[in-house]
Amino acid sequence: MKHNKNKGLNPTLAALAGTALVTLSGCGSSSDGNSDSGSIQLYNGTINGPTMTLSIADVARTTADLGDVTSTHNYTADDYDYAIQYSNDQGNLVDIIGDTLSIVDDTKTLLMMYGNIEDKKLLSLELPYREASDMFSLQMLNITREGRNFDLYMAAEDGVFEQAELVGSAMFETLSPSTEHKVDTHTFYLTEAGTTTPIWQSDETRISADDALVMAIRPSYDNNSDYLTVDIITNGNTPYSLKNKDAHARVQFYNSIDEYPSAQFSASKGDFQLNTASTAVDTLSQTLQLTPNSYSISMHDEQGNTLVDSYLLTLEQEQSALGIFYKDAEHGPRLMSVAQNLVPNSVSHQVTLVNLVDEYAGLPVHKLDIYFTLEGQPISQTEHHLDSVNSYSANSLTLLDKQYGFYAILEDNGQEIVLHQEGNVDVTADGNYILILEADASTASGYKLTTLHTVAAESEELAQ
Repeated sequence: MKHNKNKGLNPTLAALAGTALVTLSGCGSSSDGNSDSGSIQLYNGTINGPTMTLSIADVARTTADLGDVTSTHNYTADDYDYAIQYSNDQGNLVDIIGDTLSIVDDTKTLLMMYGNIEDKKLLSLELPYREASDMFSLQMLNITREGRNFDLYMAAEDGVFEQAELVGSAMFETLSPSTEHKVDTHTFYLTEAGTTTPIWQSDETRISADDALVMAIRPSYDNNSDYLTVDIITNGNTPYSLKNKDAHARVQFYNSIDEYPSAQFSASKGDFQLNTASTAVDTLSQTLQLTPNSYSISMHDEQGNTLVDSYLLTLEQEQSALGIFYKDAEHGPRLMSVAQNLVPNSVSHQVTLVNLVDEYAGLPVHKLDIYFTLEGQPISQTEHHLDSVNSYSANSLTLLDKQYGFYAILEDNGQEIVLHQEGNVDVTADGNYILILEADASTASGYKLTTLHTVAAESEELAQ
């Protein structure tokens, strides 16, 4: 029995056109000696899609986040119903795509979701098993956008571009021919097709023996720019995710210390220093774009006098961070770093709750339970909660494209106390969210929840 493609879909997805399914052939994994079976795996390369579950013959297998793959599952060669799904607010699986596919003898079928989730683009790659050898095979699949194509160059170890050899071209939605290469440490370069100026360079990457690789080239939204992301899908269950060696990092700041109503923030290393403009308390600063490194972070008043000095912050390439200044009840001003997720998720959103609460009614508070509820839903029925969130810590969960009620619950000697609640936390805009819970004497509860929206977009940045 085939799946109903639109069964249970939200209205946006259900109204869309049919699946764009293209079958491509290439070179796959090593033979396991079983001539009457094959395997299947799902890669999630969408730019704004949810965590995806692969189901075969009505059995949910494993999941894949953006840039990740499910486990590889073996089946006897035959036709099977399959579905690519996501979880709704009740924890039930909802179809994004459902159809029938053929598991082929000695072949790995790699399903690749890509592009905008509303377009439901899916490629099915048939990758015949390879014989074991001391070489690895490499194919490319460009899933960036129509009209943008690339040439791939490869150099041994950390060889410069002038020492690199042209491997082939990655044309949009076209699986490149398979090429064979010796197992070694390599540096990869991408150029625009037909040019010889690198636009992307990987770190040194060690390729394991006998791997059959598919290099997926997709858009990236790290650092507020349309960088390229390269995922190398192997025989295993974790892709190589290659970072752009020349990519910068970025950081913004948030001051939650009310006794400093406005502040500037600086990042320094040696003789270098980069400052933001003056920023009001409880608001986001300008973005500092920095070379990946370790920096001394300080906060200053409008006259330049140092308020908090020399906290260490280490930034890696392509990292996007939020530095939060807060006041520890015992130790005074502190700095914590929280990751900013800039991917323009539209079906579901990563929500990070930062708990800066450390006391209630004059007594110390060390952890809270956090609940997100739909309208008319008690906290006992929600699937979306964070348990025992420590003070001065950050925890994340995934929420669908909806509005939620918010509850921060304190348990005191078996009694549950509503420390703070809000009736409308809106997570319907594309992107992700950081929620900061902190004390505020001006509110009825004595606490407040600040919502920060994180998504790749044009904004003012100060660059190193």
